[in-house]
Amino acid sequence: MKSPQEIALKIYFLLKEKPYTVEDLFHKLKTLDIQISKRSVYRYLEKLEHSLNSEEETIEIEVEEKNKKTFFISTNSKDIKISQSDWVSYINNNYIFQSNYNFSIEEKEINKKIVDFIQAKAPIKSQIVSNLKLKNDYYEATSFGELIMNDKHKKVLFKLLYYLSNNCSIGVVKYSDSVVQNSNIPVLNEELIPLKIWYHRGNYSLSFFSIEEEKIHTLELDMIEAINYHSKTAEKLNNKEIIPPTFGYHPPIVDGIFEIVLQFPANPGEHIRNRFWNKSQRFEKLEDGSIQMYLTSEINIELIGWISMWLDNVKILKPEVLKNHFMEKLNNMVLINADKLDAINNG
Repeated sequence: MKSPQEIALKIYFLLKEKPYTVEDLFHKLKTLDIQISKRSVYRYLEKLEHSLNSEEETIEIEVEEKNKKTFFISTNSKDIKISQSDWVSYINNNYIFQSNYNFSIEEKEINKKIVDFIQAKAPIKSQIVSNLKLKNDYYEATSFGELIMNDKHKKVLFKLLYYLSNNCSIGVVKYSDSVVQNSNIPVLNEELIPLKIWYHRGNYSLSFFSIEEEKIHTLELDMIEAINYHSKTAEKLNNKEIIPPTFGYHPPIVDGIFEIVLQFPANPGEHIRNRFWNKSQRFEKLEDGSIQMYLTSEINIELIGWISMWLDNVKILKPEVLKNHFMEKLNNMVLINADKLDAINNG
């Protein structure tokens, strides 16, 4: 009688040769004098999946008609080597500015290497779909609310990337006219240490640590007209420690980090729990089919705005302070639209 290790190895080498369904594996093992149930075949497949080095090999699963599953082991390609300088060139010249510049021959070659690398790592079905090159009729990427980047925005972002990568502090030389009276932005030419560049919902925002105030500021790219070098930063800050958990990047409207609990009916609850909104999110499905969502975050205007998006499909269970701020915003909206209050300039 063969040991579990021998059986696992036999299944491993069979799947390396060609795809098998569980039914096919069951009958193939029988011919090799390995008598196990179909349920045991499933168990061995699960064990194999967890034991493989995912950087080198993965178990691929193709679902066919009537939920029939085919299993096989694919080897991740190691033929393509991407050097450190390739990655730097790609990030600086392609990731942010790919739609704004004409690439050189060298840059096009780097892009091809990266596309090949990504495709080699992708599941088989994803590779097939990506190679179909579907017509635009079947696919549309919405740019809803996305910043239209002009040359000024690109210049600020490019300079910030340079200062951030060289561990330099910066000063804001000039702000956009719409925010010069905003008390929540740092004063001009104050020393700011760049912490993070956010690409969030189609827009760029920049987080800085103010040396003078010992405080973090996060500014949207179009709030800044120009930045300049201030000085070489003496010490590098730990971004993970200094940037608190938050929903989006807007500053908090109340001090503290809170455990937030929201309740949604089954629809749109199932829609919400199948998507990524925040790193801390977790969900619980209740007996009546409703979904409870749990977050750990500061309370800011973006969180309130996101909750508002679901209108009467959501209930705030906790904390009380979030309920109060939410009600305040709703009351302000009623007064504004009844011409009893002007729209509030604090965005």
